[in-house]
Amino acid sequence: MIAGLLGAVRLLTVIPAGGAEGGRPVRFFPLVGWLFAGLWLLLAQAAEVIGANAGAGALLSAALMVLASGLLSGFLHWDGLADCADGLGVRGDAARRLEVMRSSTVGAFGVAAIVFAALVQTAAIAVILESGTLWGLAAAPVLGRLGATLALGLRDPARPDGLGARYASRLPVTAVLAAALLVLPLLGWRPESYPTLAVATAAGLAVALFAPEPFVRRLGGVTGDVAGATILLTETAVLVMAAFAGGPL
Repeated sequence: MIAGLLGAVRLLTVIPAGGAEGGRPVRFFPLVGWLFAGLWLLLAQAAEVIGANAGAGALLSAALMVLASGLLSGFLHWDGLADCADGLGVRGDAARRLEVMRSSTVGAFGVAAIVFAALVQTAAIAVILESGTLWGLAAAPVLGRLGATLALGLRDPARPDGLGARYASRLPVTAVLAAALLVLPLLGWRPESYPTLAVATAAGLAVALFAPEPFVRRLGGVTGDVAGATILLTETAVLVMAAFAGGPL
């Protein structure tokens, strides 16, 4: 179990955690999400202390928070989103799309996808910082990594090689439920808002579950890039949801 957790940390961050591969590190992805959540919450508290949680200051703080998360992940997820966008944007069958995704270059679709995601995340985080209700900053990273778990654990790989083929395997129901349990602390954020938090968490779980589907249908399965894109798409959706919810959360 420890080896699996360290393997998950090593896969999703730049932290050189251990050397043993461990069994099915995919199960521990949501736990790694709490590491990213802690980073965002710490930076949010720092922004409040120095008064950079409103107006232009909130926007600058949000941009730095998006950058910090990207640096912690080695921008691996951003690369996955760009590759997936290029794969979906090209004309052709699944084999052609996968070929484009494996290219080391980033096309127009990829650039547009990462720029749009970065802008939306920055704007949403700025709104969250101004509202002072920081639930979304914890929920987005955790639910995003759960999305990667569900992408790799509930679907078949699109090709026989690569990260997807290495880690994509049908997880037993018990393992999926155990991974989902790691999001339960989100429900205890503010006890008086439990119904709202329950609905918001359920909505985030739905996004995490279905975010990979557009890619899986067109590629014939899941890849490491799809897992990375799922993390960012889920994160972005949860952040936007939390930003619009504002006070209720």
